[in-house]
Order: sequence, then structure tokens, then C-alpha cells
Amino acid sequence: MAGATLLEFMVGLALGLVVVSAVAVHYLATGQSSRLQAAQAQMVEDAQIGLELLRTDLMMAGFAQPQRLLLDAQGRQRWQTALAGQFPLMACDKGFESPASEGSVACAASGLSAAIEVSYQADAFNTVPLSGTSRPSDCLGYGLSANEGVYLTHNRWYVASSQGRTELRCASRLGNPGQPLVDNVEVLALWFSVAQVADPMAPVRYVKASQVDSFSRVRSVRLCLLMRSTDAVLAADDASAYLDCEGTPQTSSDRRLRRAFHAVVAVRAAPGG
Repeated sequence: MAGATLLEFMVGLALGLVVVSAVAVHYLATGQSSRLQAAQAQMVEDAQIGLELLRTDLMMAGFAQPQRLLLDAQGRQRWQTALAGQFPLMACDKGFESPASEGSVACAASGLSAAIEVSYQADAFNTVPLSGTSRPSDCLGYGLSANEGVYLTHNRWYVASSQGRTELRCASRLGNPGQPLVDNVEVLALWFSVAQVADPMAPVRYVKASQVDSFSRVRSVRLCLLMRSTDAVLAADDASAYLDCEGTPQTSSDRRLRRAFHAVVAVRAAPGG
């Protein structure tokens, strides 16, 4: 029997290389697609957690039990609460100067992310009480101190970075160090709908924090979290363009996926009188 010729051997080798190359290309494409899908799923999950934390806290803004009935300058009745003279919200476009400081906080002169402080009367139902007690806590679980039997919490939400990661963090007026709650949050952006002076229940437009003349007239908050993937998953031929929180086209220069997630939260409780 005659053996295979050199030509037949070369043809078989070429066909084998074509098959192996096709399998390798398919494997690499499938692996890249799986990495992109996993990164996108993680971003969506993290964004949902972050927006839910913010939404839950913002819906409590201004909540306080009524203490006594008063009359305002126009002769209208209103309830006085433990938040008397305080705004339920306070925000800064460029973040807080020292978000974990005790007492009031000041706006930072520079920064990429906004920050917001949410104030309300805390109890054992709208916060997580300390173990074995009914003592309310702040957003990090630290116990609050009562003032004439009333607990007030002032939770501060902001974005900070550590060890190359950007995180959504929370702190309060207790002075404890802020702690990360959601990883890979690159930017927190905020807009506020401000009601008319003549009609406190009629919002006019959404504005930045620096354009709000009185946070007592804020009726809703528009949130945006710009998320990024944990790892650099974009290949050289993958689309790297995305829209930031302002809707401006941007390009990812570090091969990480980015996506902006939005939500609107109504401020349900009236501010303390």
C-alpha cells in the first residue's frame, strides 16, 4: 500500500490548523463575552444595592414625631417636632470637607462626587436597634444618644476611595470613621426639585445642591450612581464609550466597564417646624 505524499500531509496539516484556530477563536470570544456579562451583572447588582440604601434613607428625611401644635406667621397650624429649626437634608455638589466629623459638616472646595446628609428621628423600627435593646442606631449601626427621650440620626452619604477602589460610604455626626457599604461606585450625583415659595407642594425644576436656597423646600431627589467594573474586562476591540451621570459621552481609558444608574426619590415628610 502506498503511503501519504508530502502534499497530502501538508493539506491535512493546514486543515487541522484551520480547525484548531476556529476552536481557539470561539473559546476566546466565549470567554470574553462571559467576562463582560459577569461584570455587567455585578455592576447592576451593586447599583441596585446602593440606590436602595439611599432611597430608603431619603424616604425617612424629615420624619419626626409631633410634639405640640403651633401657629405659623400666616395663622396656619403645624406640628413642632424634635427637628425644629433643622433642615431634613443638606448636600454639597463636591462632597463634604470632613464627612466623619462630629456636629455640622462643611462643603468641600473640590471633588468629583456629591454628598448628602439625611436627618430624621430614629427609633427601633426605622433603624437597626442595638442588640438586646431598643436603642436606635445610625447608618453604620452605632448607638445614638437620646436628647430628652428623642433620638435623631444624621446620616451622611458620600463617595471615597481606598486602595484603588471607589466606594459608597456612610458616616454620621457621631464622629465614627465612615465605612464603605458598596464597592465600585465612582460618582454620586444629586439633583433636587425645589418647590415654589407661594405653593410649597409645587416643584419647579431640578437643580444642583449649590442652587438650592432652602432645603426645606426640596420635594424630591434625583440620584445617579456611576458604577465601574471591578476588573479591566474590555478588550482592545470592545466599545469603551459610556454616558456619565450628566448624560455626557465619555470613554473608558482603563478598560473598565462603566454605566450610570438613575433613580428619583420623593421626600415624603415635611421638614421639622
